[in-house]
Amino acid sequence: MRILINYDYKYYPFTTASYFEMAIKRDPKLSVFRVGEARVPCADLILNIEPCPRLITYPTAVNCYLEIDNHIHQGRDFAKYNAVDKIFVTQKNFLGLYPKEKTTWLPLAADPELHKLQPNEPTLYDVGFLGNTNYPERNTLLNQIAQKYKLLCSNAEPGIPYSKLLSQCKVLFNRSMDNDMNMRFFEAMSIGRPLVSDVVPGQDDLFDGESDYISYEKWEDLDTKIQFLLDHPEYAKKIGEQGAAHIRAEHTYQHRLEKILQVCGFY
Repeated sequence: MRILINYDYKYYPFTTASYFEMAIKRDPKLSVFRVGEARVPCADLILNIEPCPRLITYPTAVNCYLEIDNHIHQGRDFAKYNAVDKIFVTQKNFLGLYPKEKTTWLPLAADPELHKLQPNEPTLYDVGFLGNTNYPERNTLLNQIAQKYKLLCSNAEPGIPYSKLLSQCKVLFNRSMDNDMNMRFFEAMSIGRPLVSDVVPGQDDLFDGESDYISYEKWEDLDTKIQFLLDHPEYAKKIGEQGAAHIRAEHTYQHRLEKILQVCGFY
């Protein structure tokens, strides 16, 4: 089976599209190519992934569109939705804004080959966060954490460098931007350190906020739970290990690829 991935390739490597490309290459039953590497009619499945310069479809292929930023588009890109056979959206919170008969919720995921504990890294920080700090609520919480705990707040190259930095932290922090179950939620949990995160729609359909990760609501709640994890390292280790095991068992890009193939009628 041949799959064409259509994407803005300037964002390679280590984007949603590249993780899907790596997942396809790990399956001996599948082959993958990019725009320009083979003729479009060679594809059995065309997977358009946001952002892509233009949508690609072909009459003999199953044509899909995976929209990442549902909180921005909110079901308004009608031309794209009408042009494809199947739509996949990453956020359950916005699912009702899309054509019901052709849309499937497909959450983001992690790649445990890259997002995994690096055991040789020293433990240097109480709490770790890698990502954008421009969002006001997230930034406020990070400032509050920094006032009490030793905080790693930075950015990192995706993949192993990302995992190395997070492996230096005892507890990992996440805060959504707009009710989105972001990549960090999956990738940080995959590291194997305990993750504390706010809760967004769909999150507790997939994970337990007491055993896979630790949920919080406001700063007082977050503070209490961080302190508890730091004071109880064996419990923290158990949460981290269980979360990582759950990611490996059910929430990798291999699992998401299998879901796409199932919805498209190939499985």
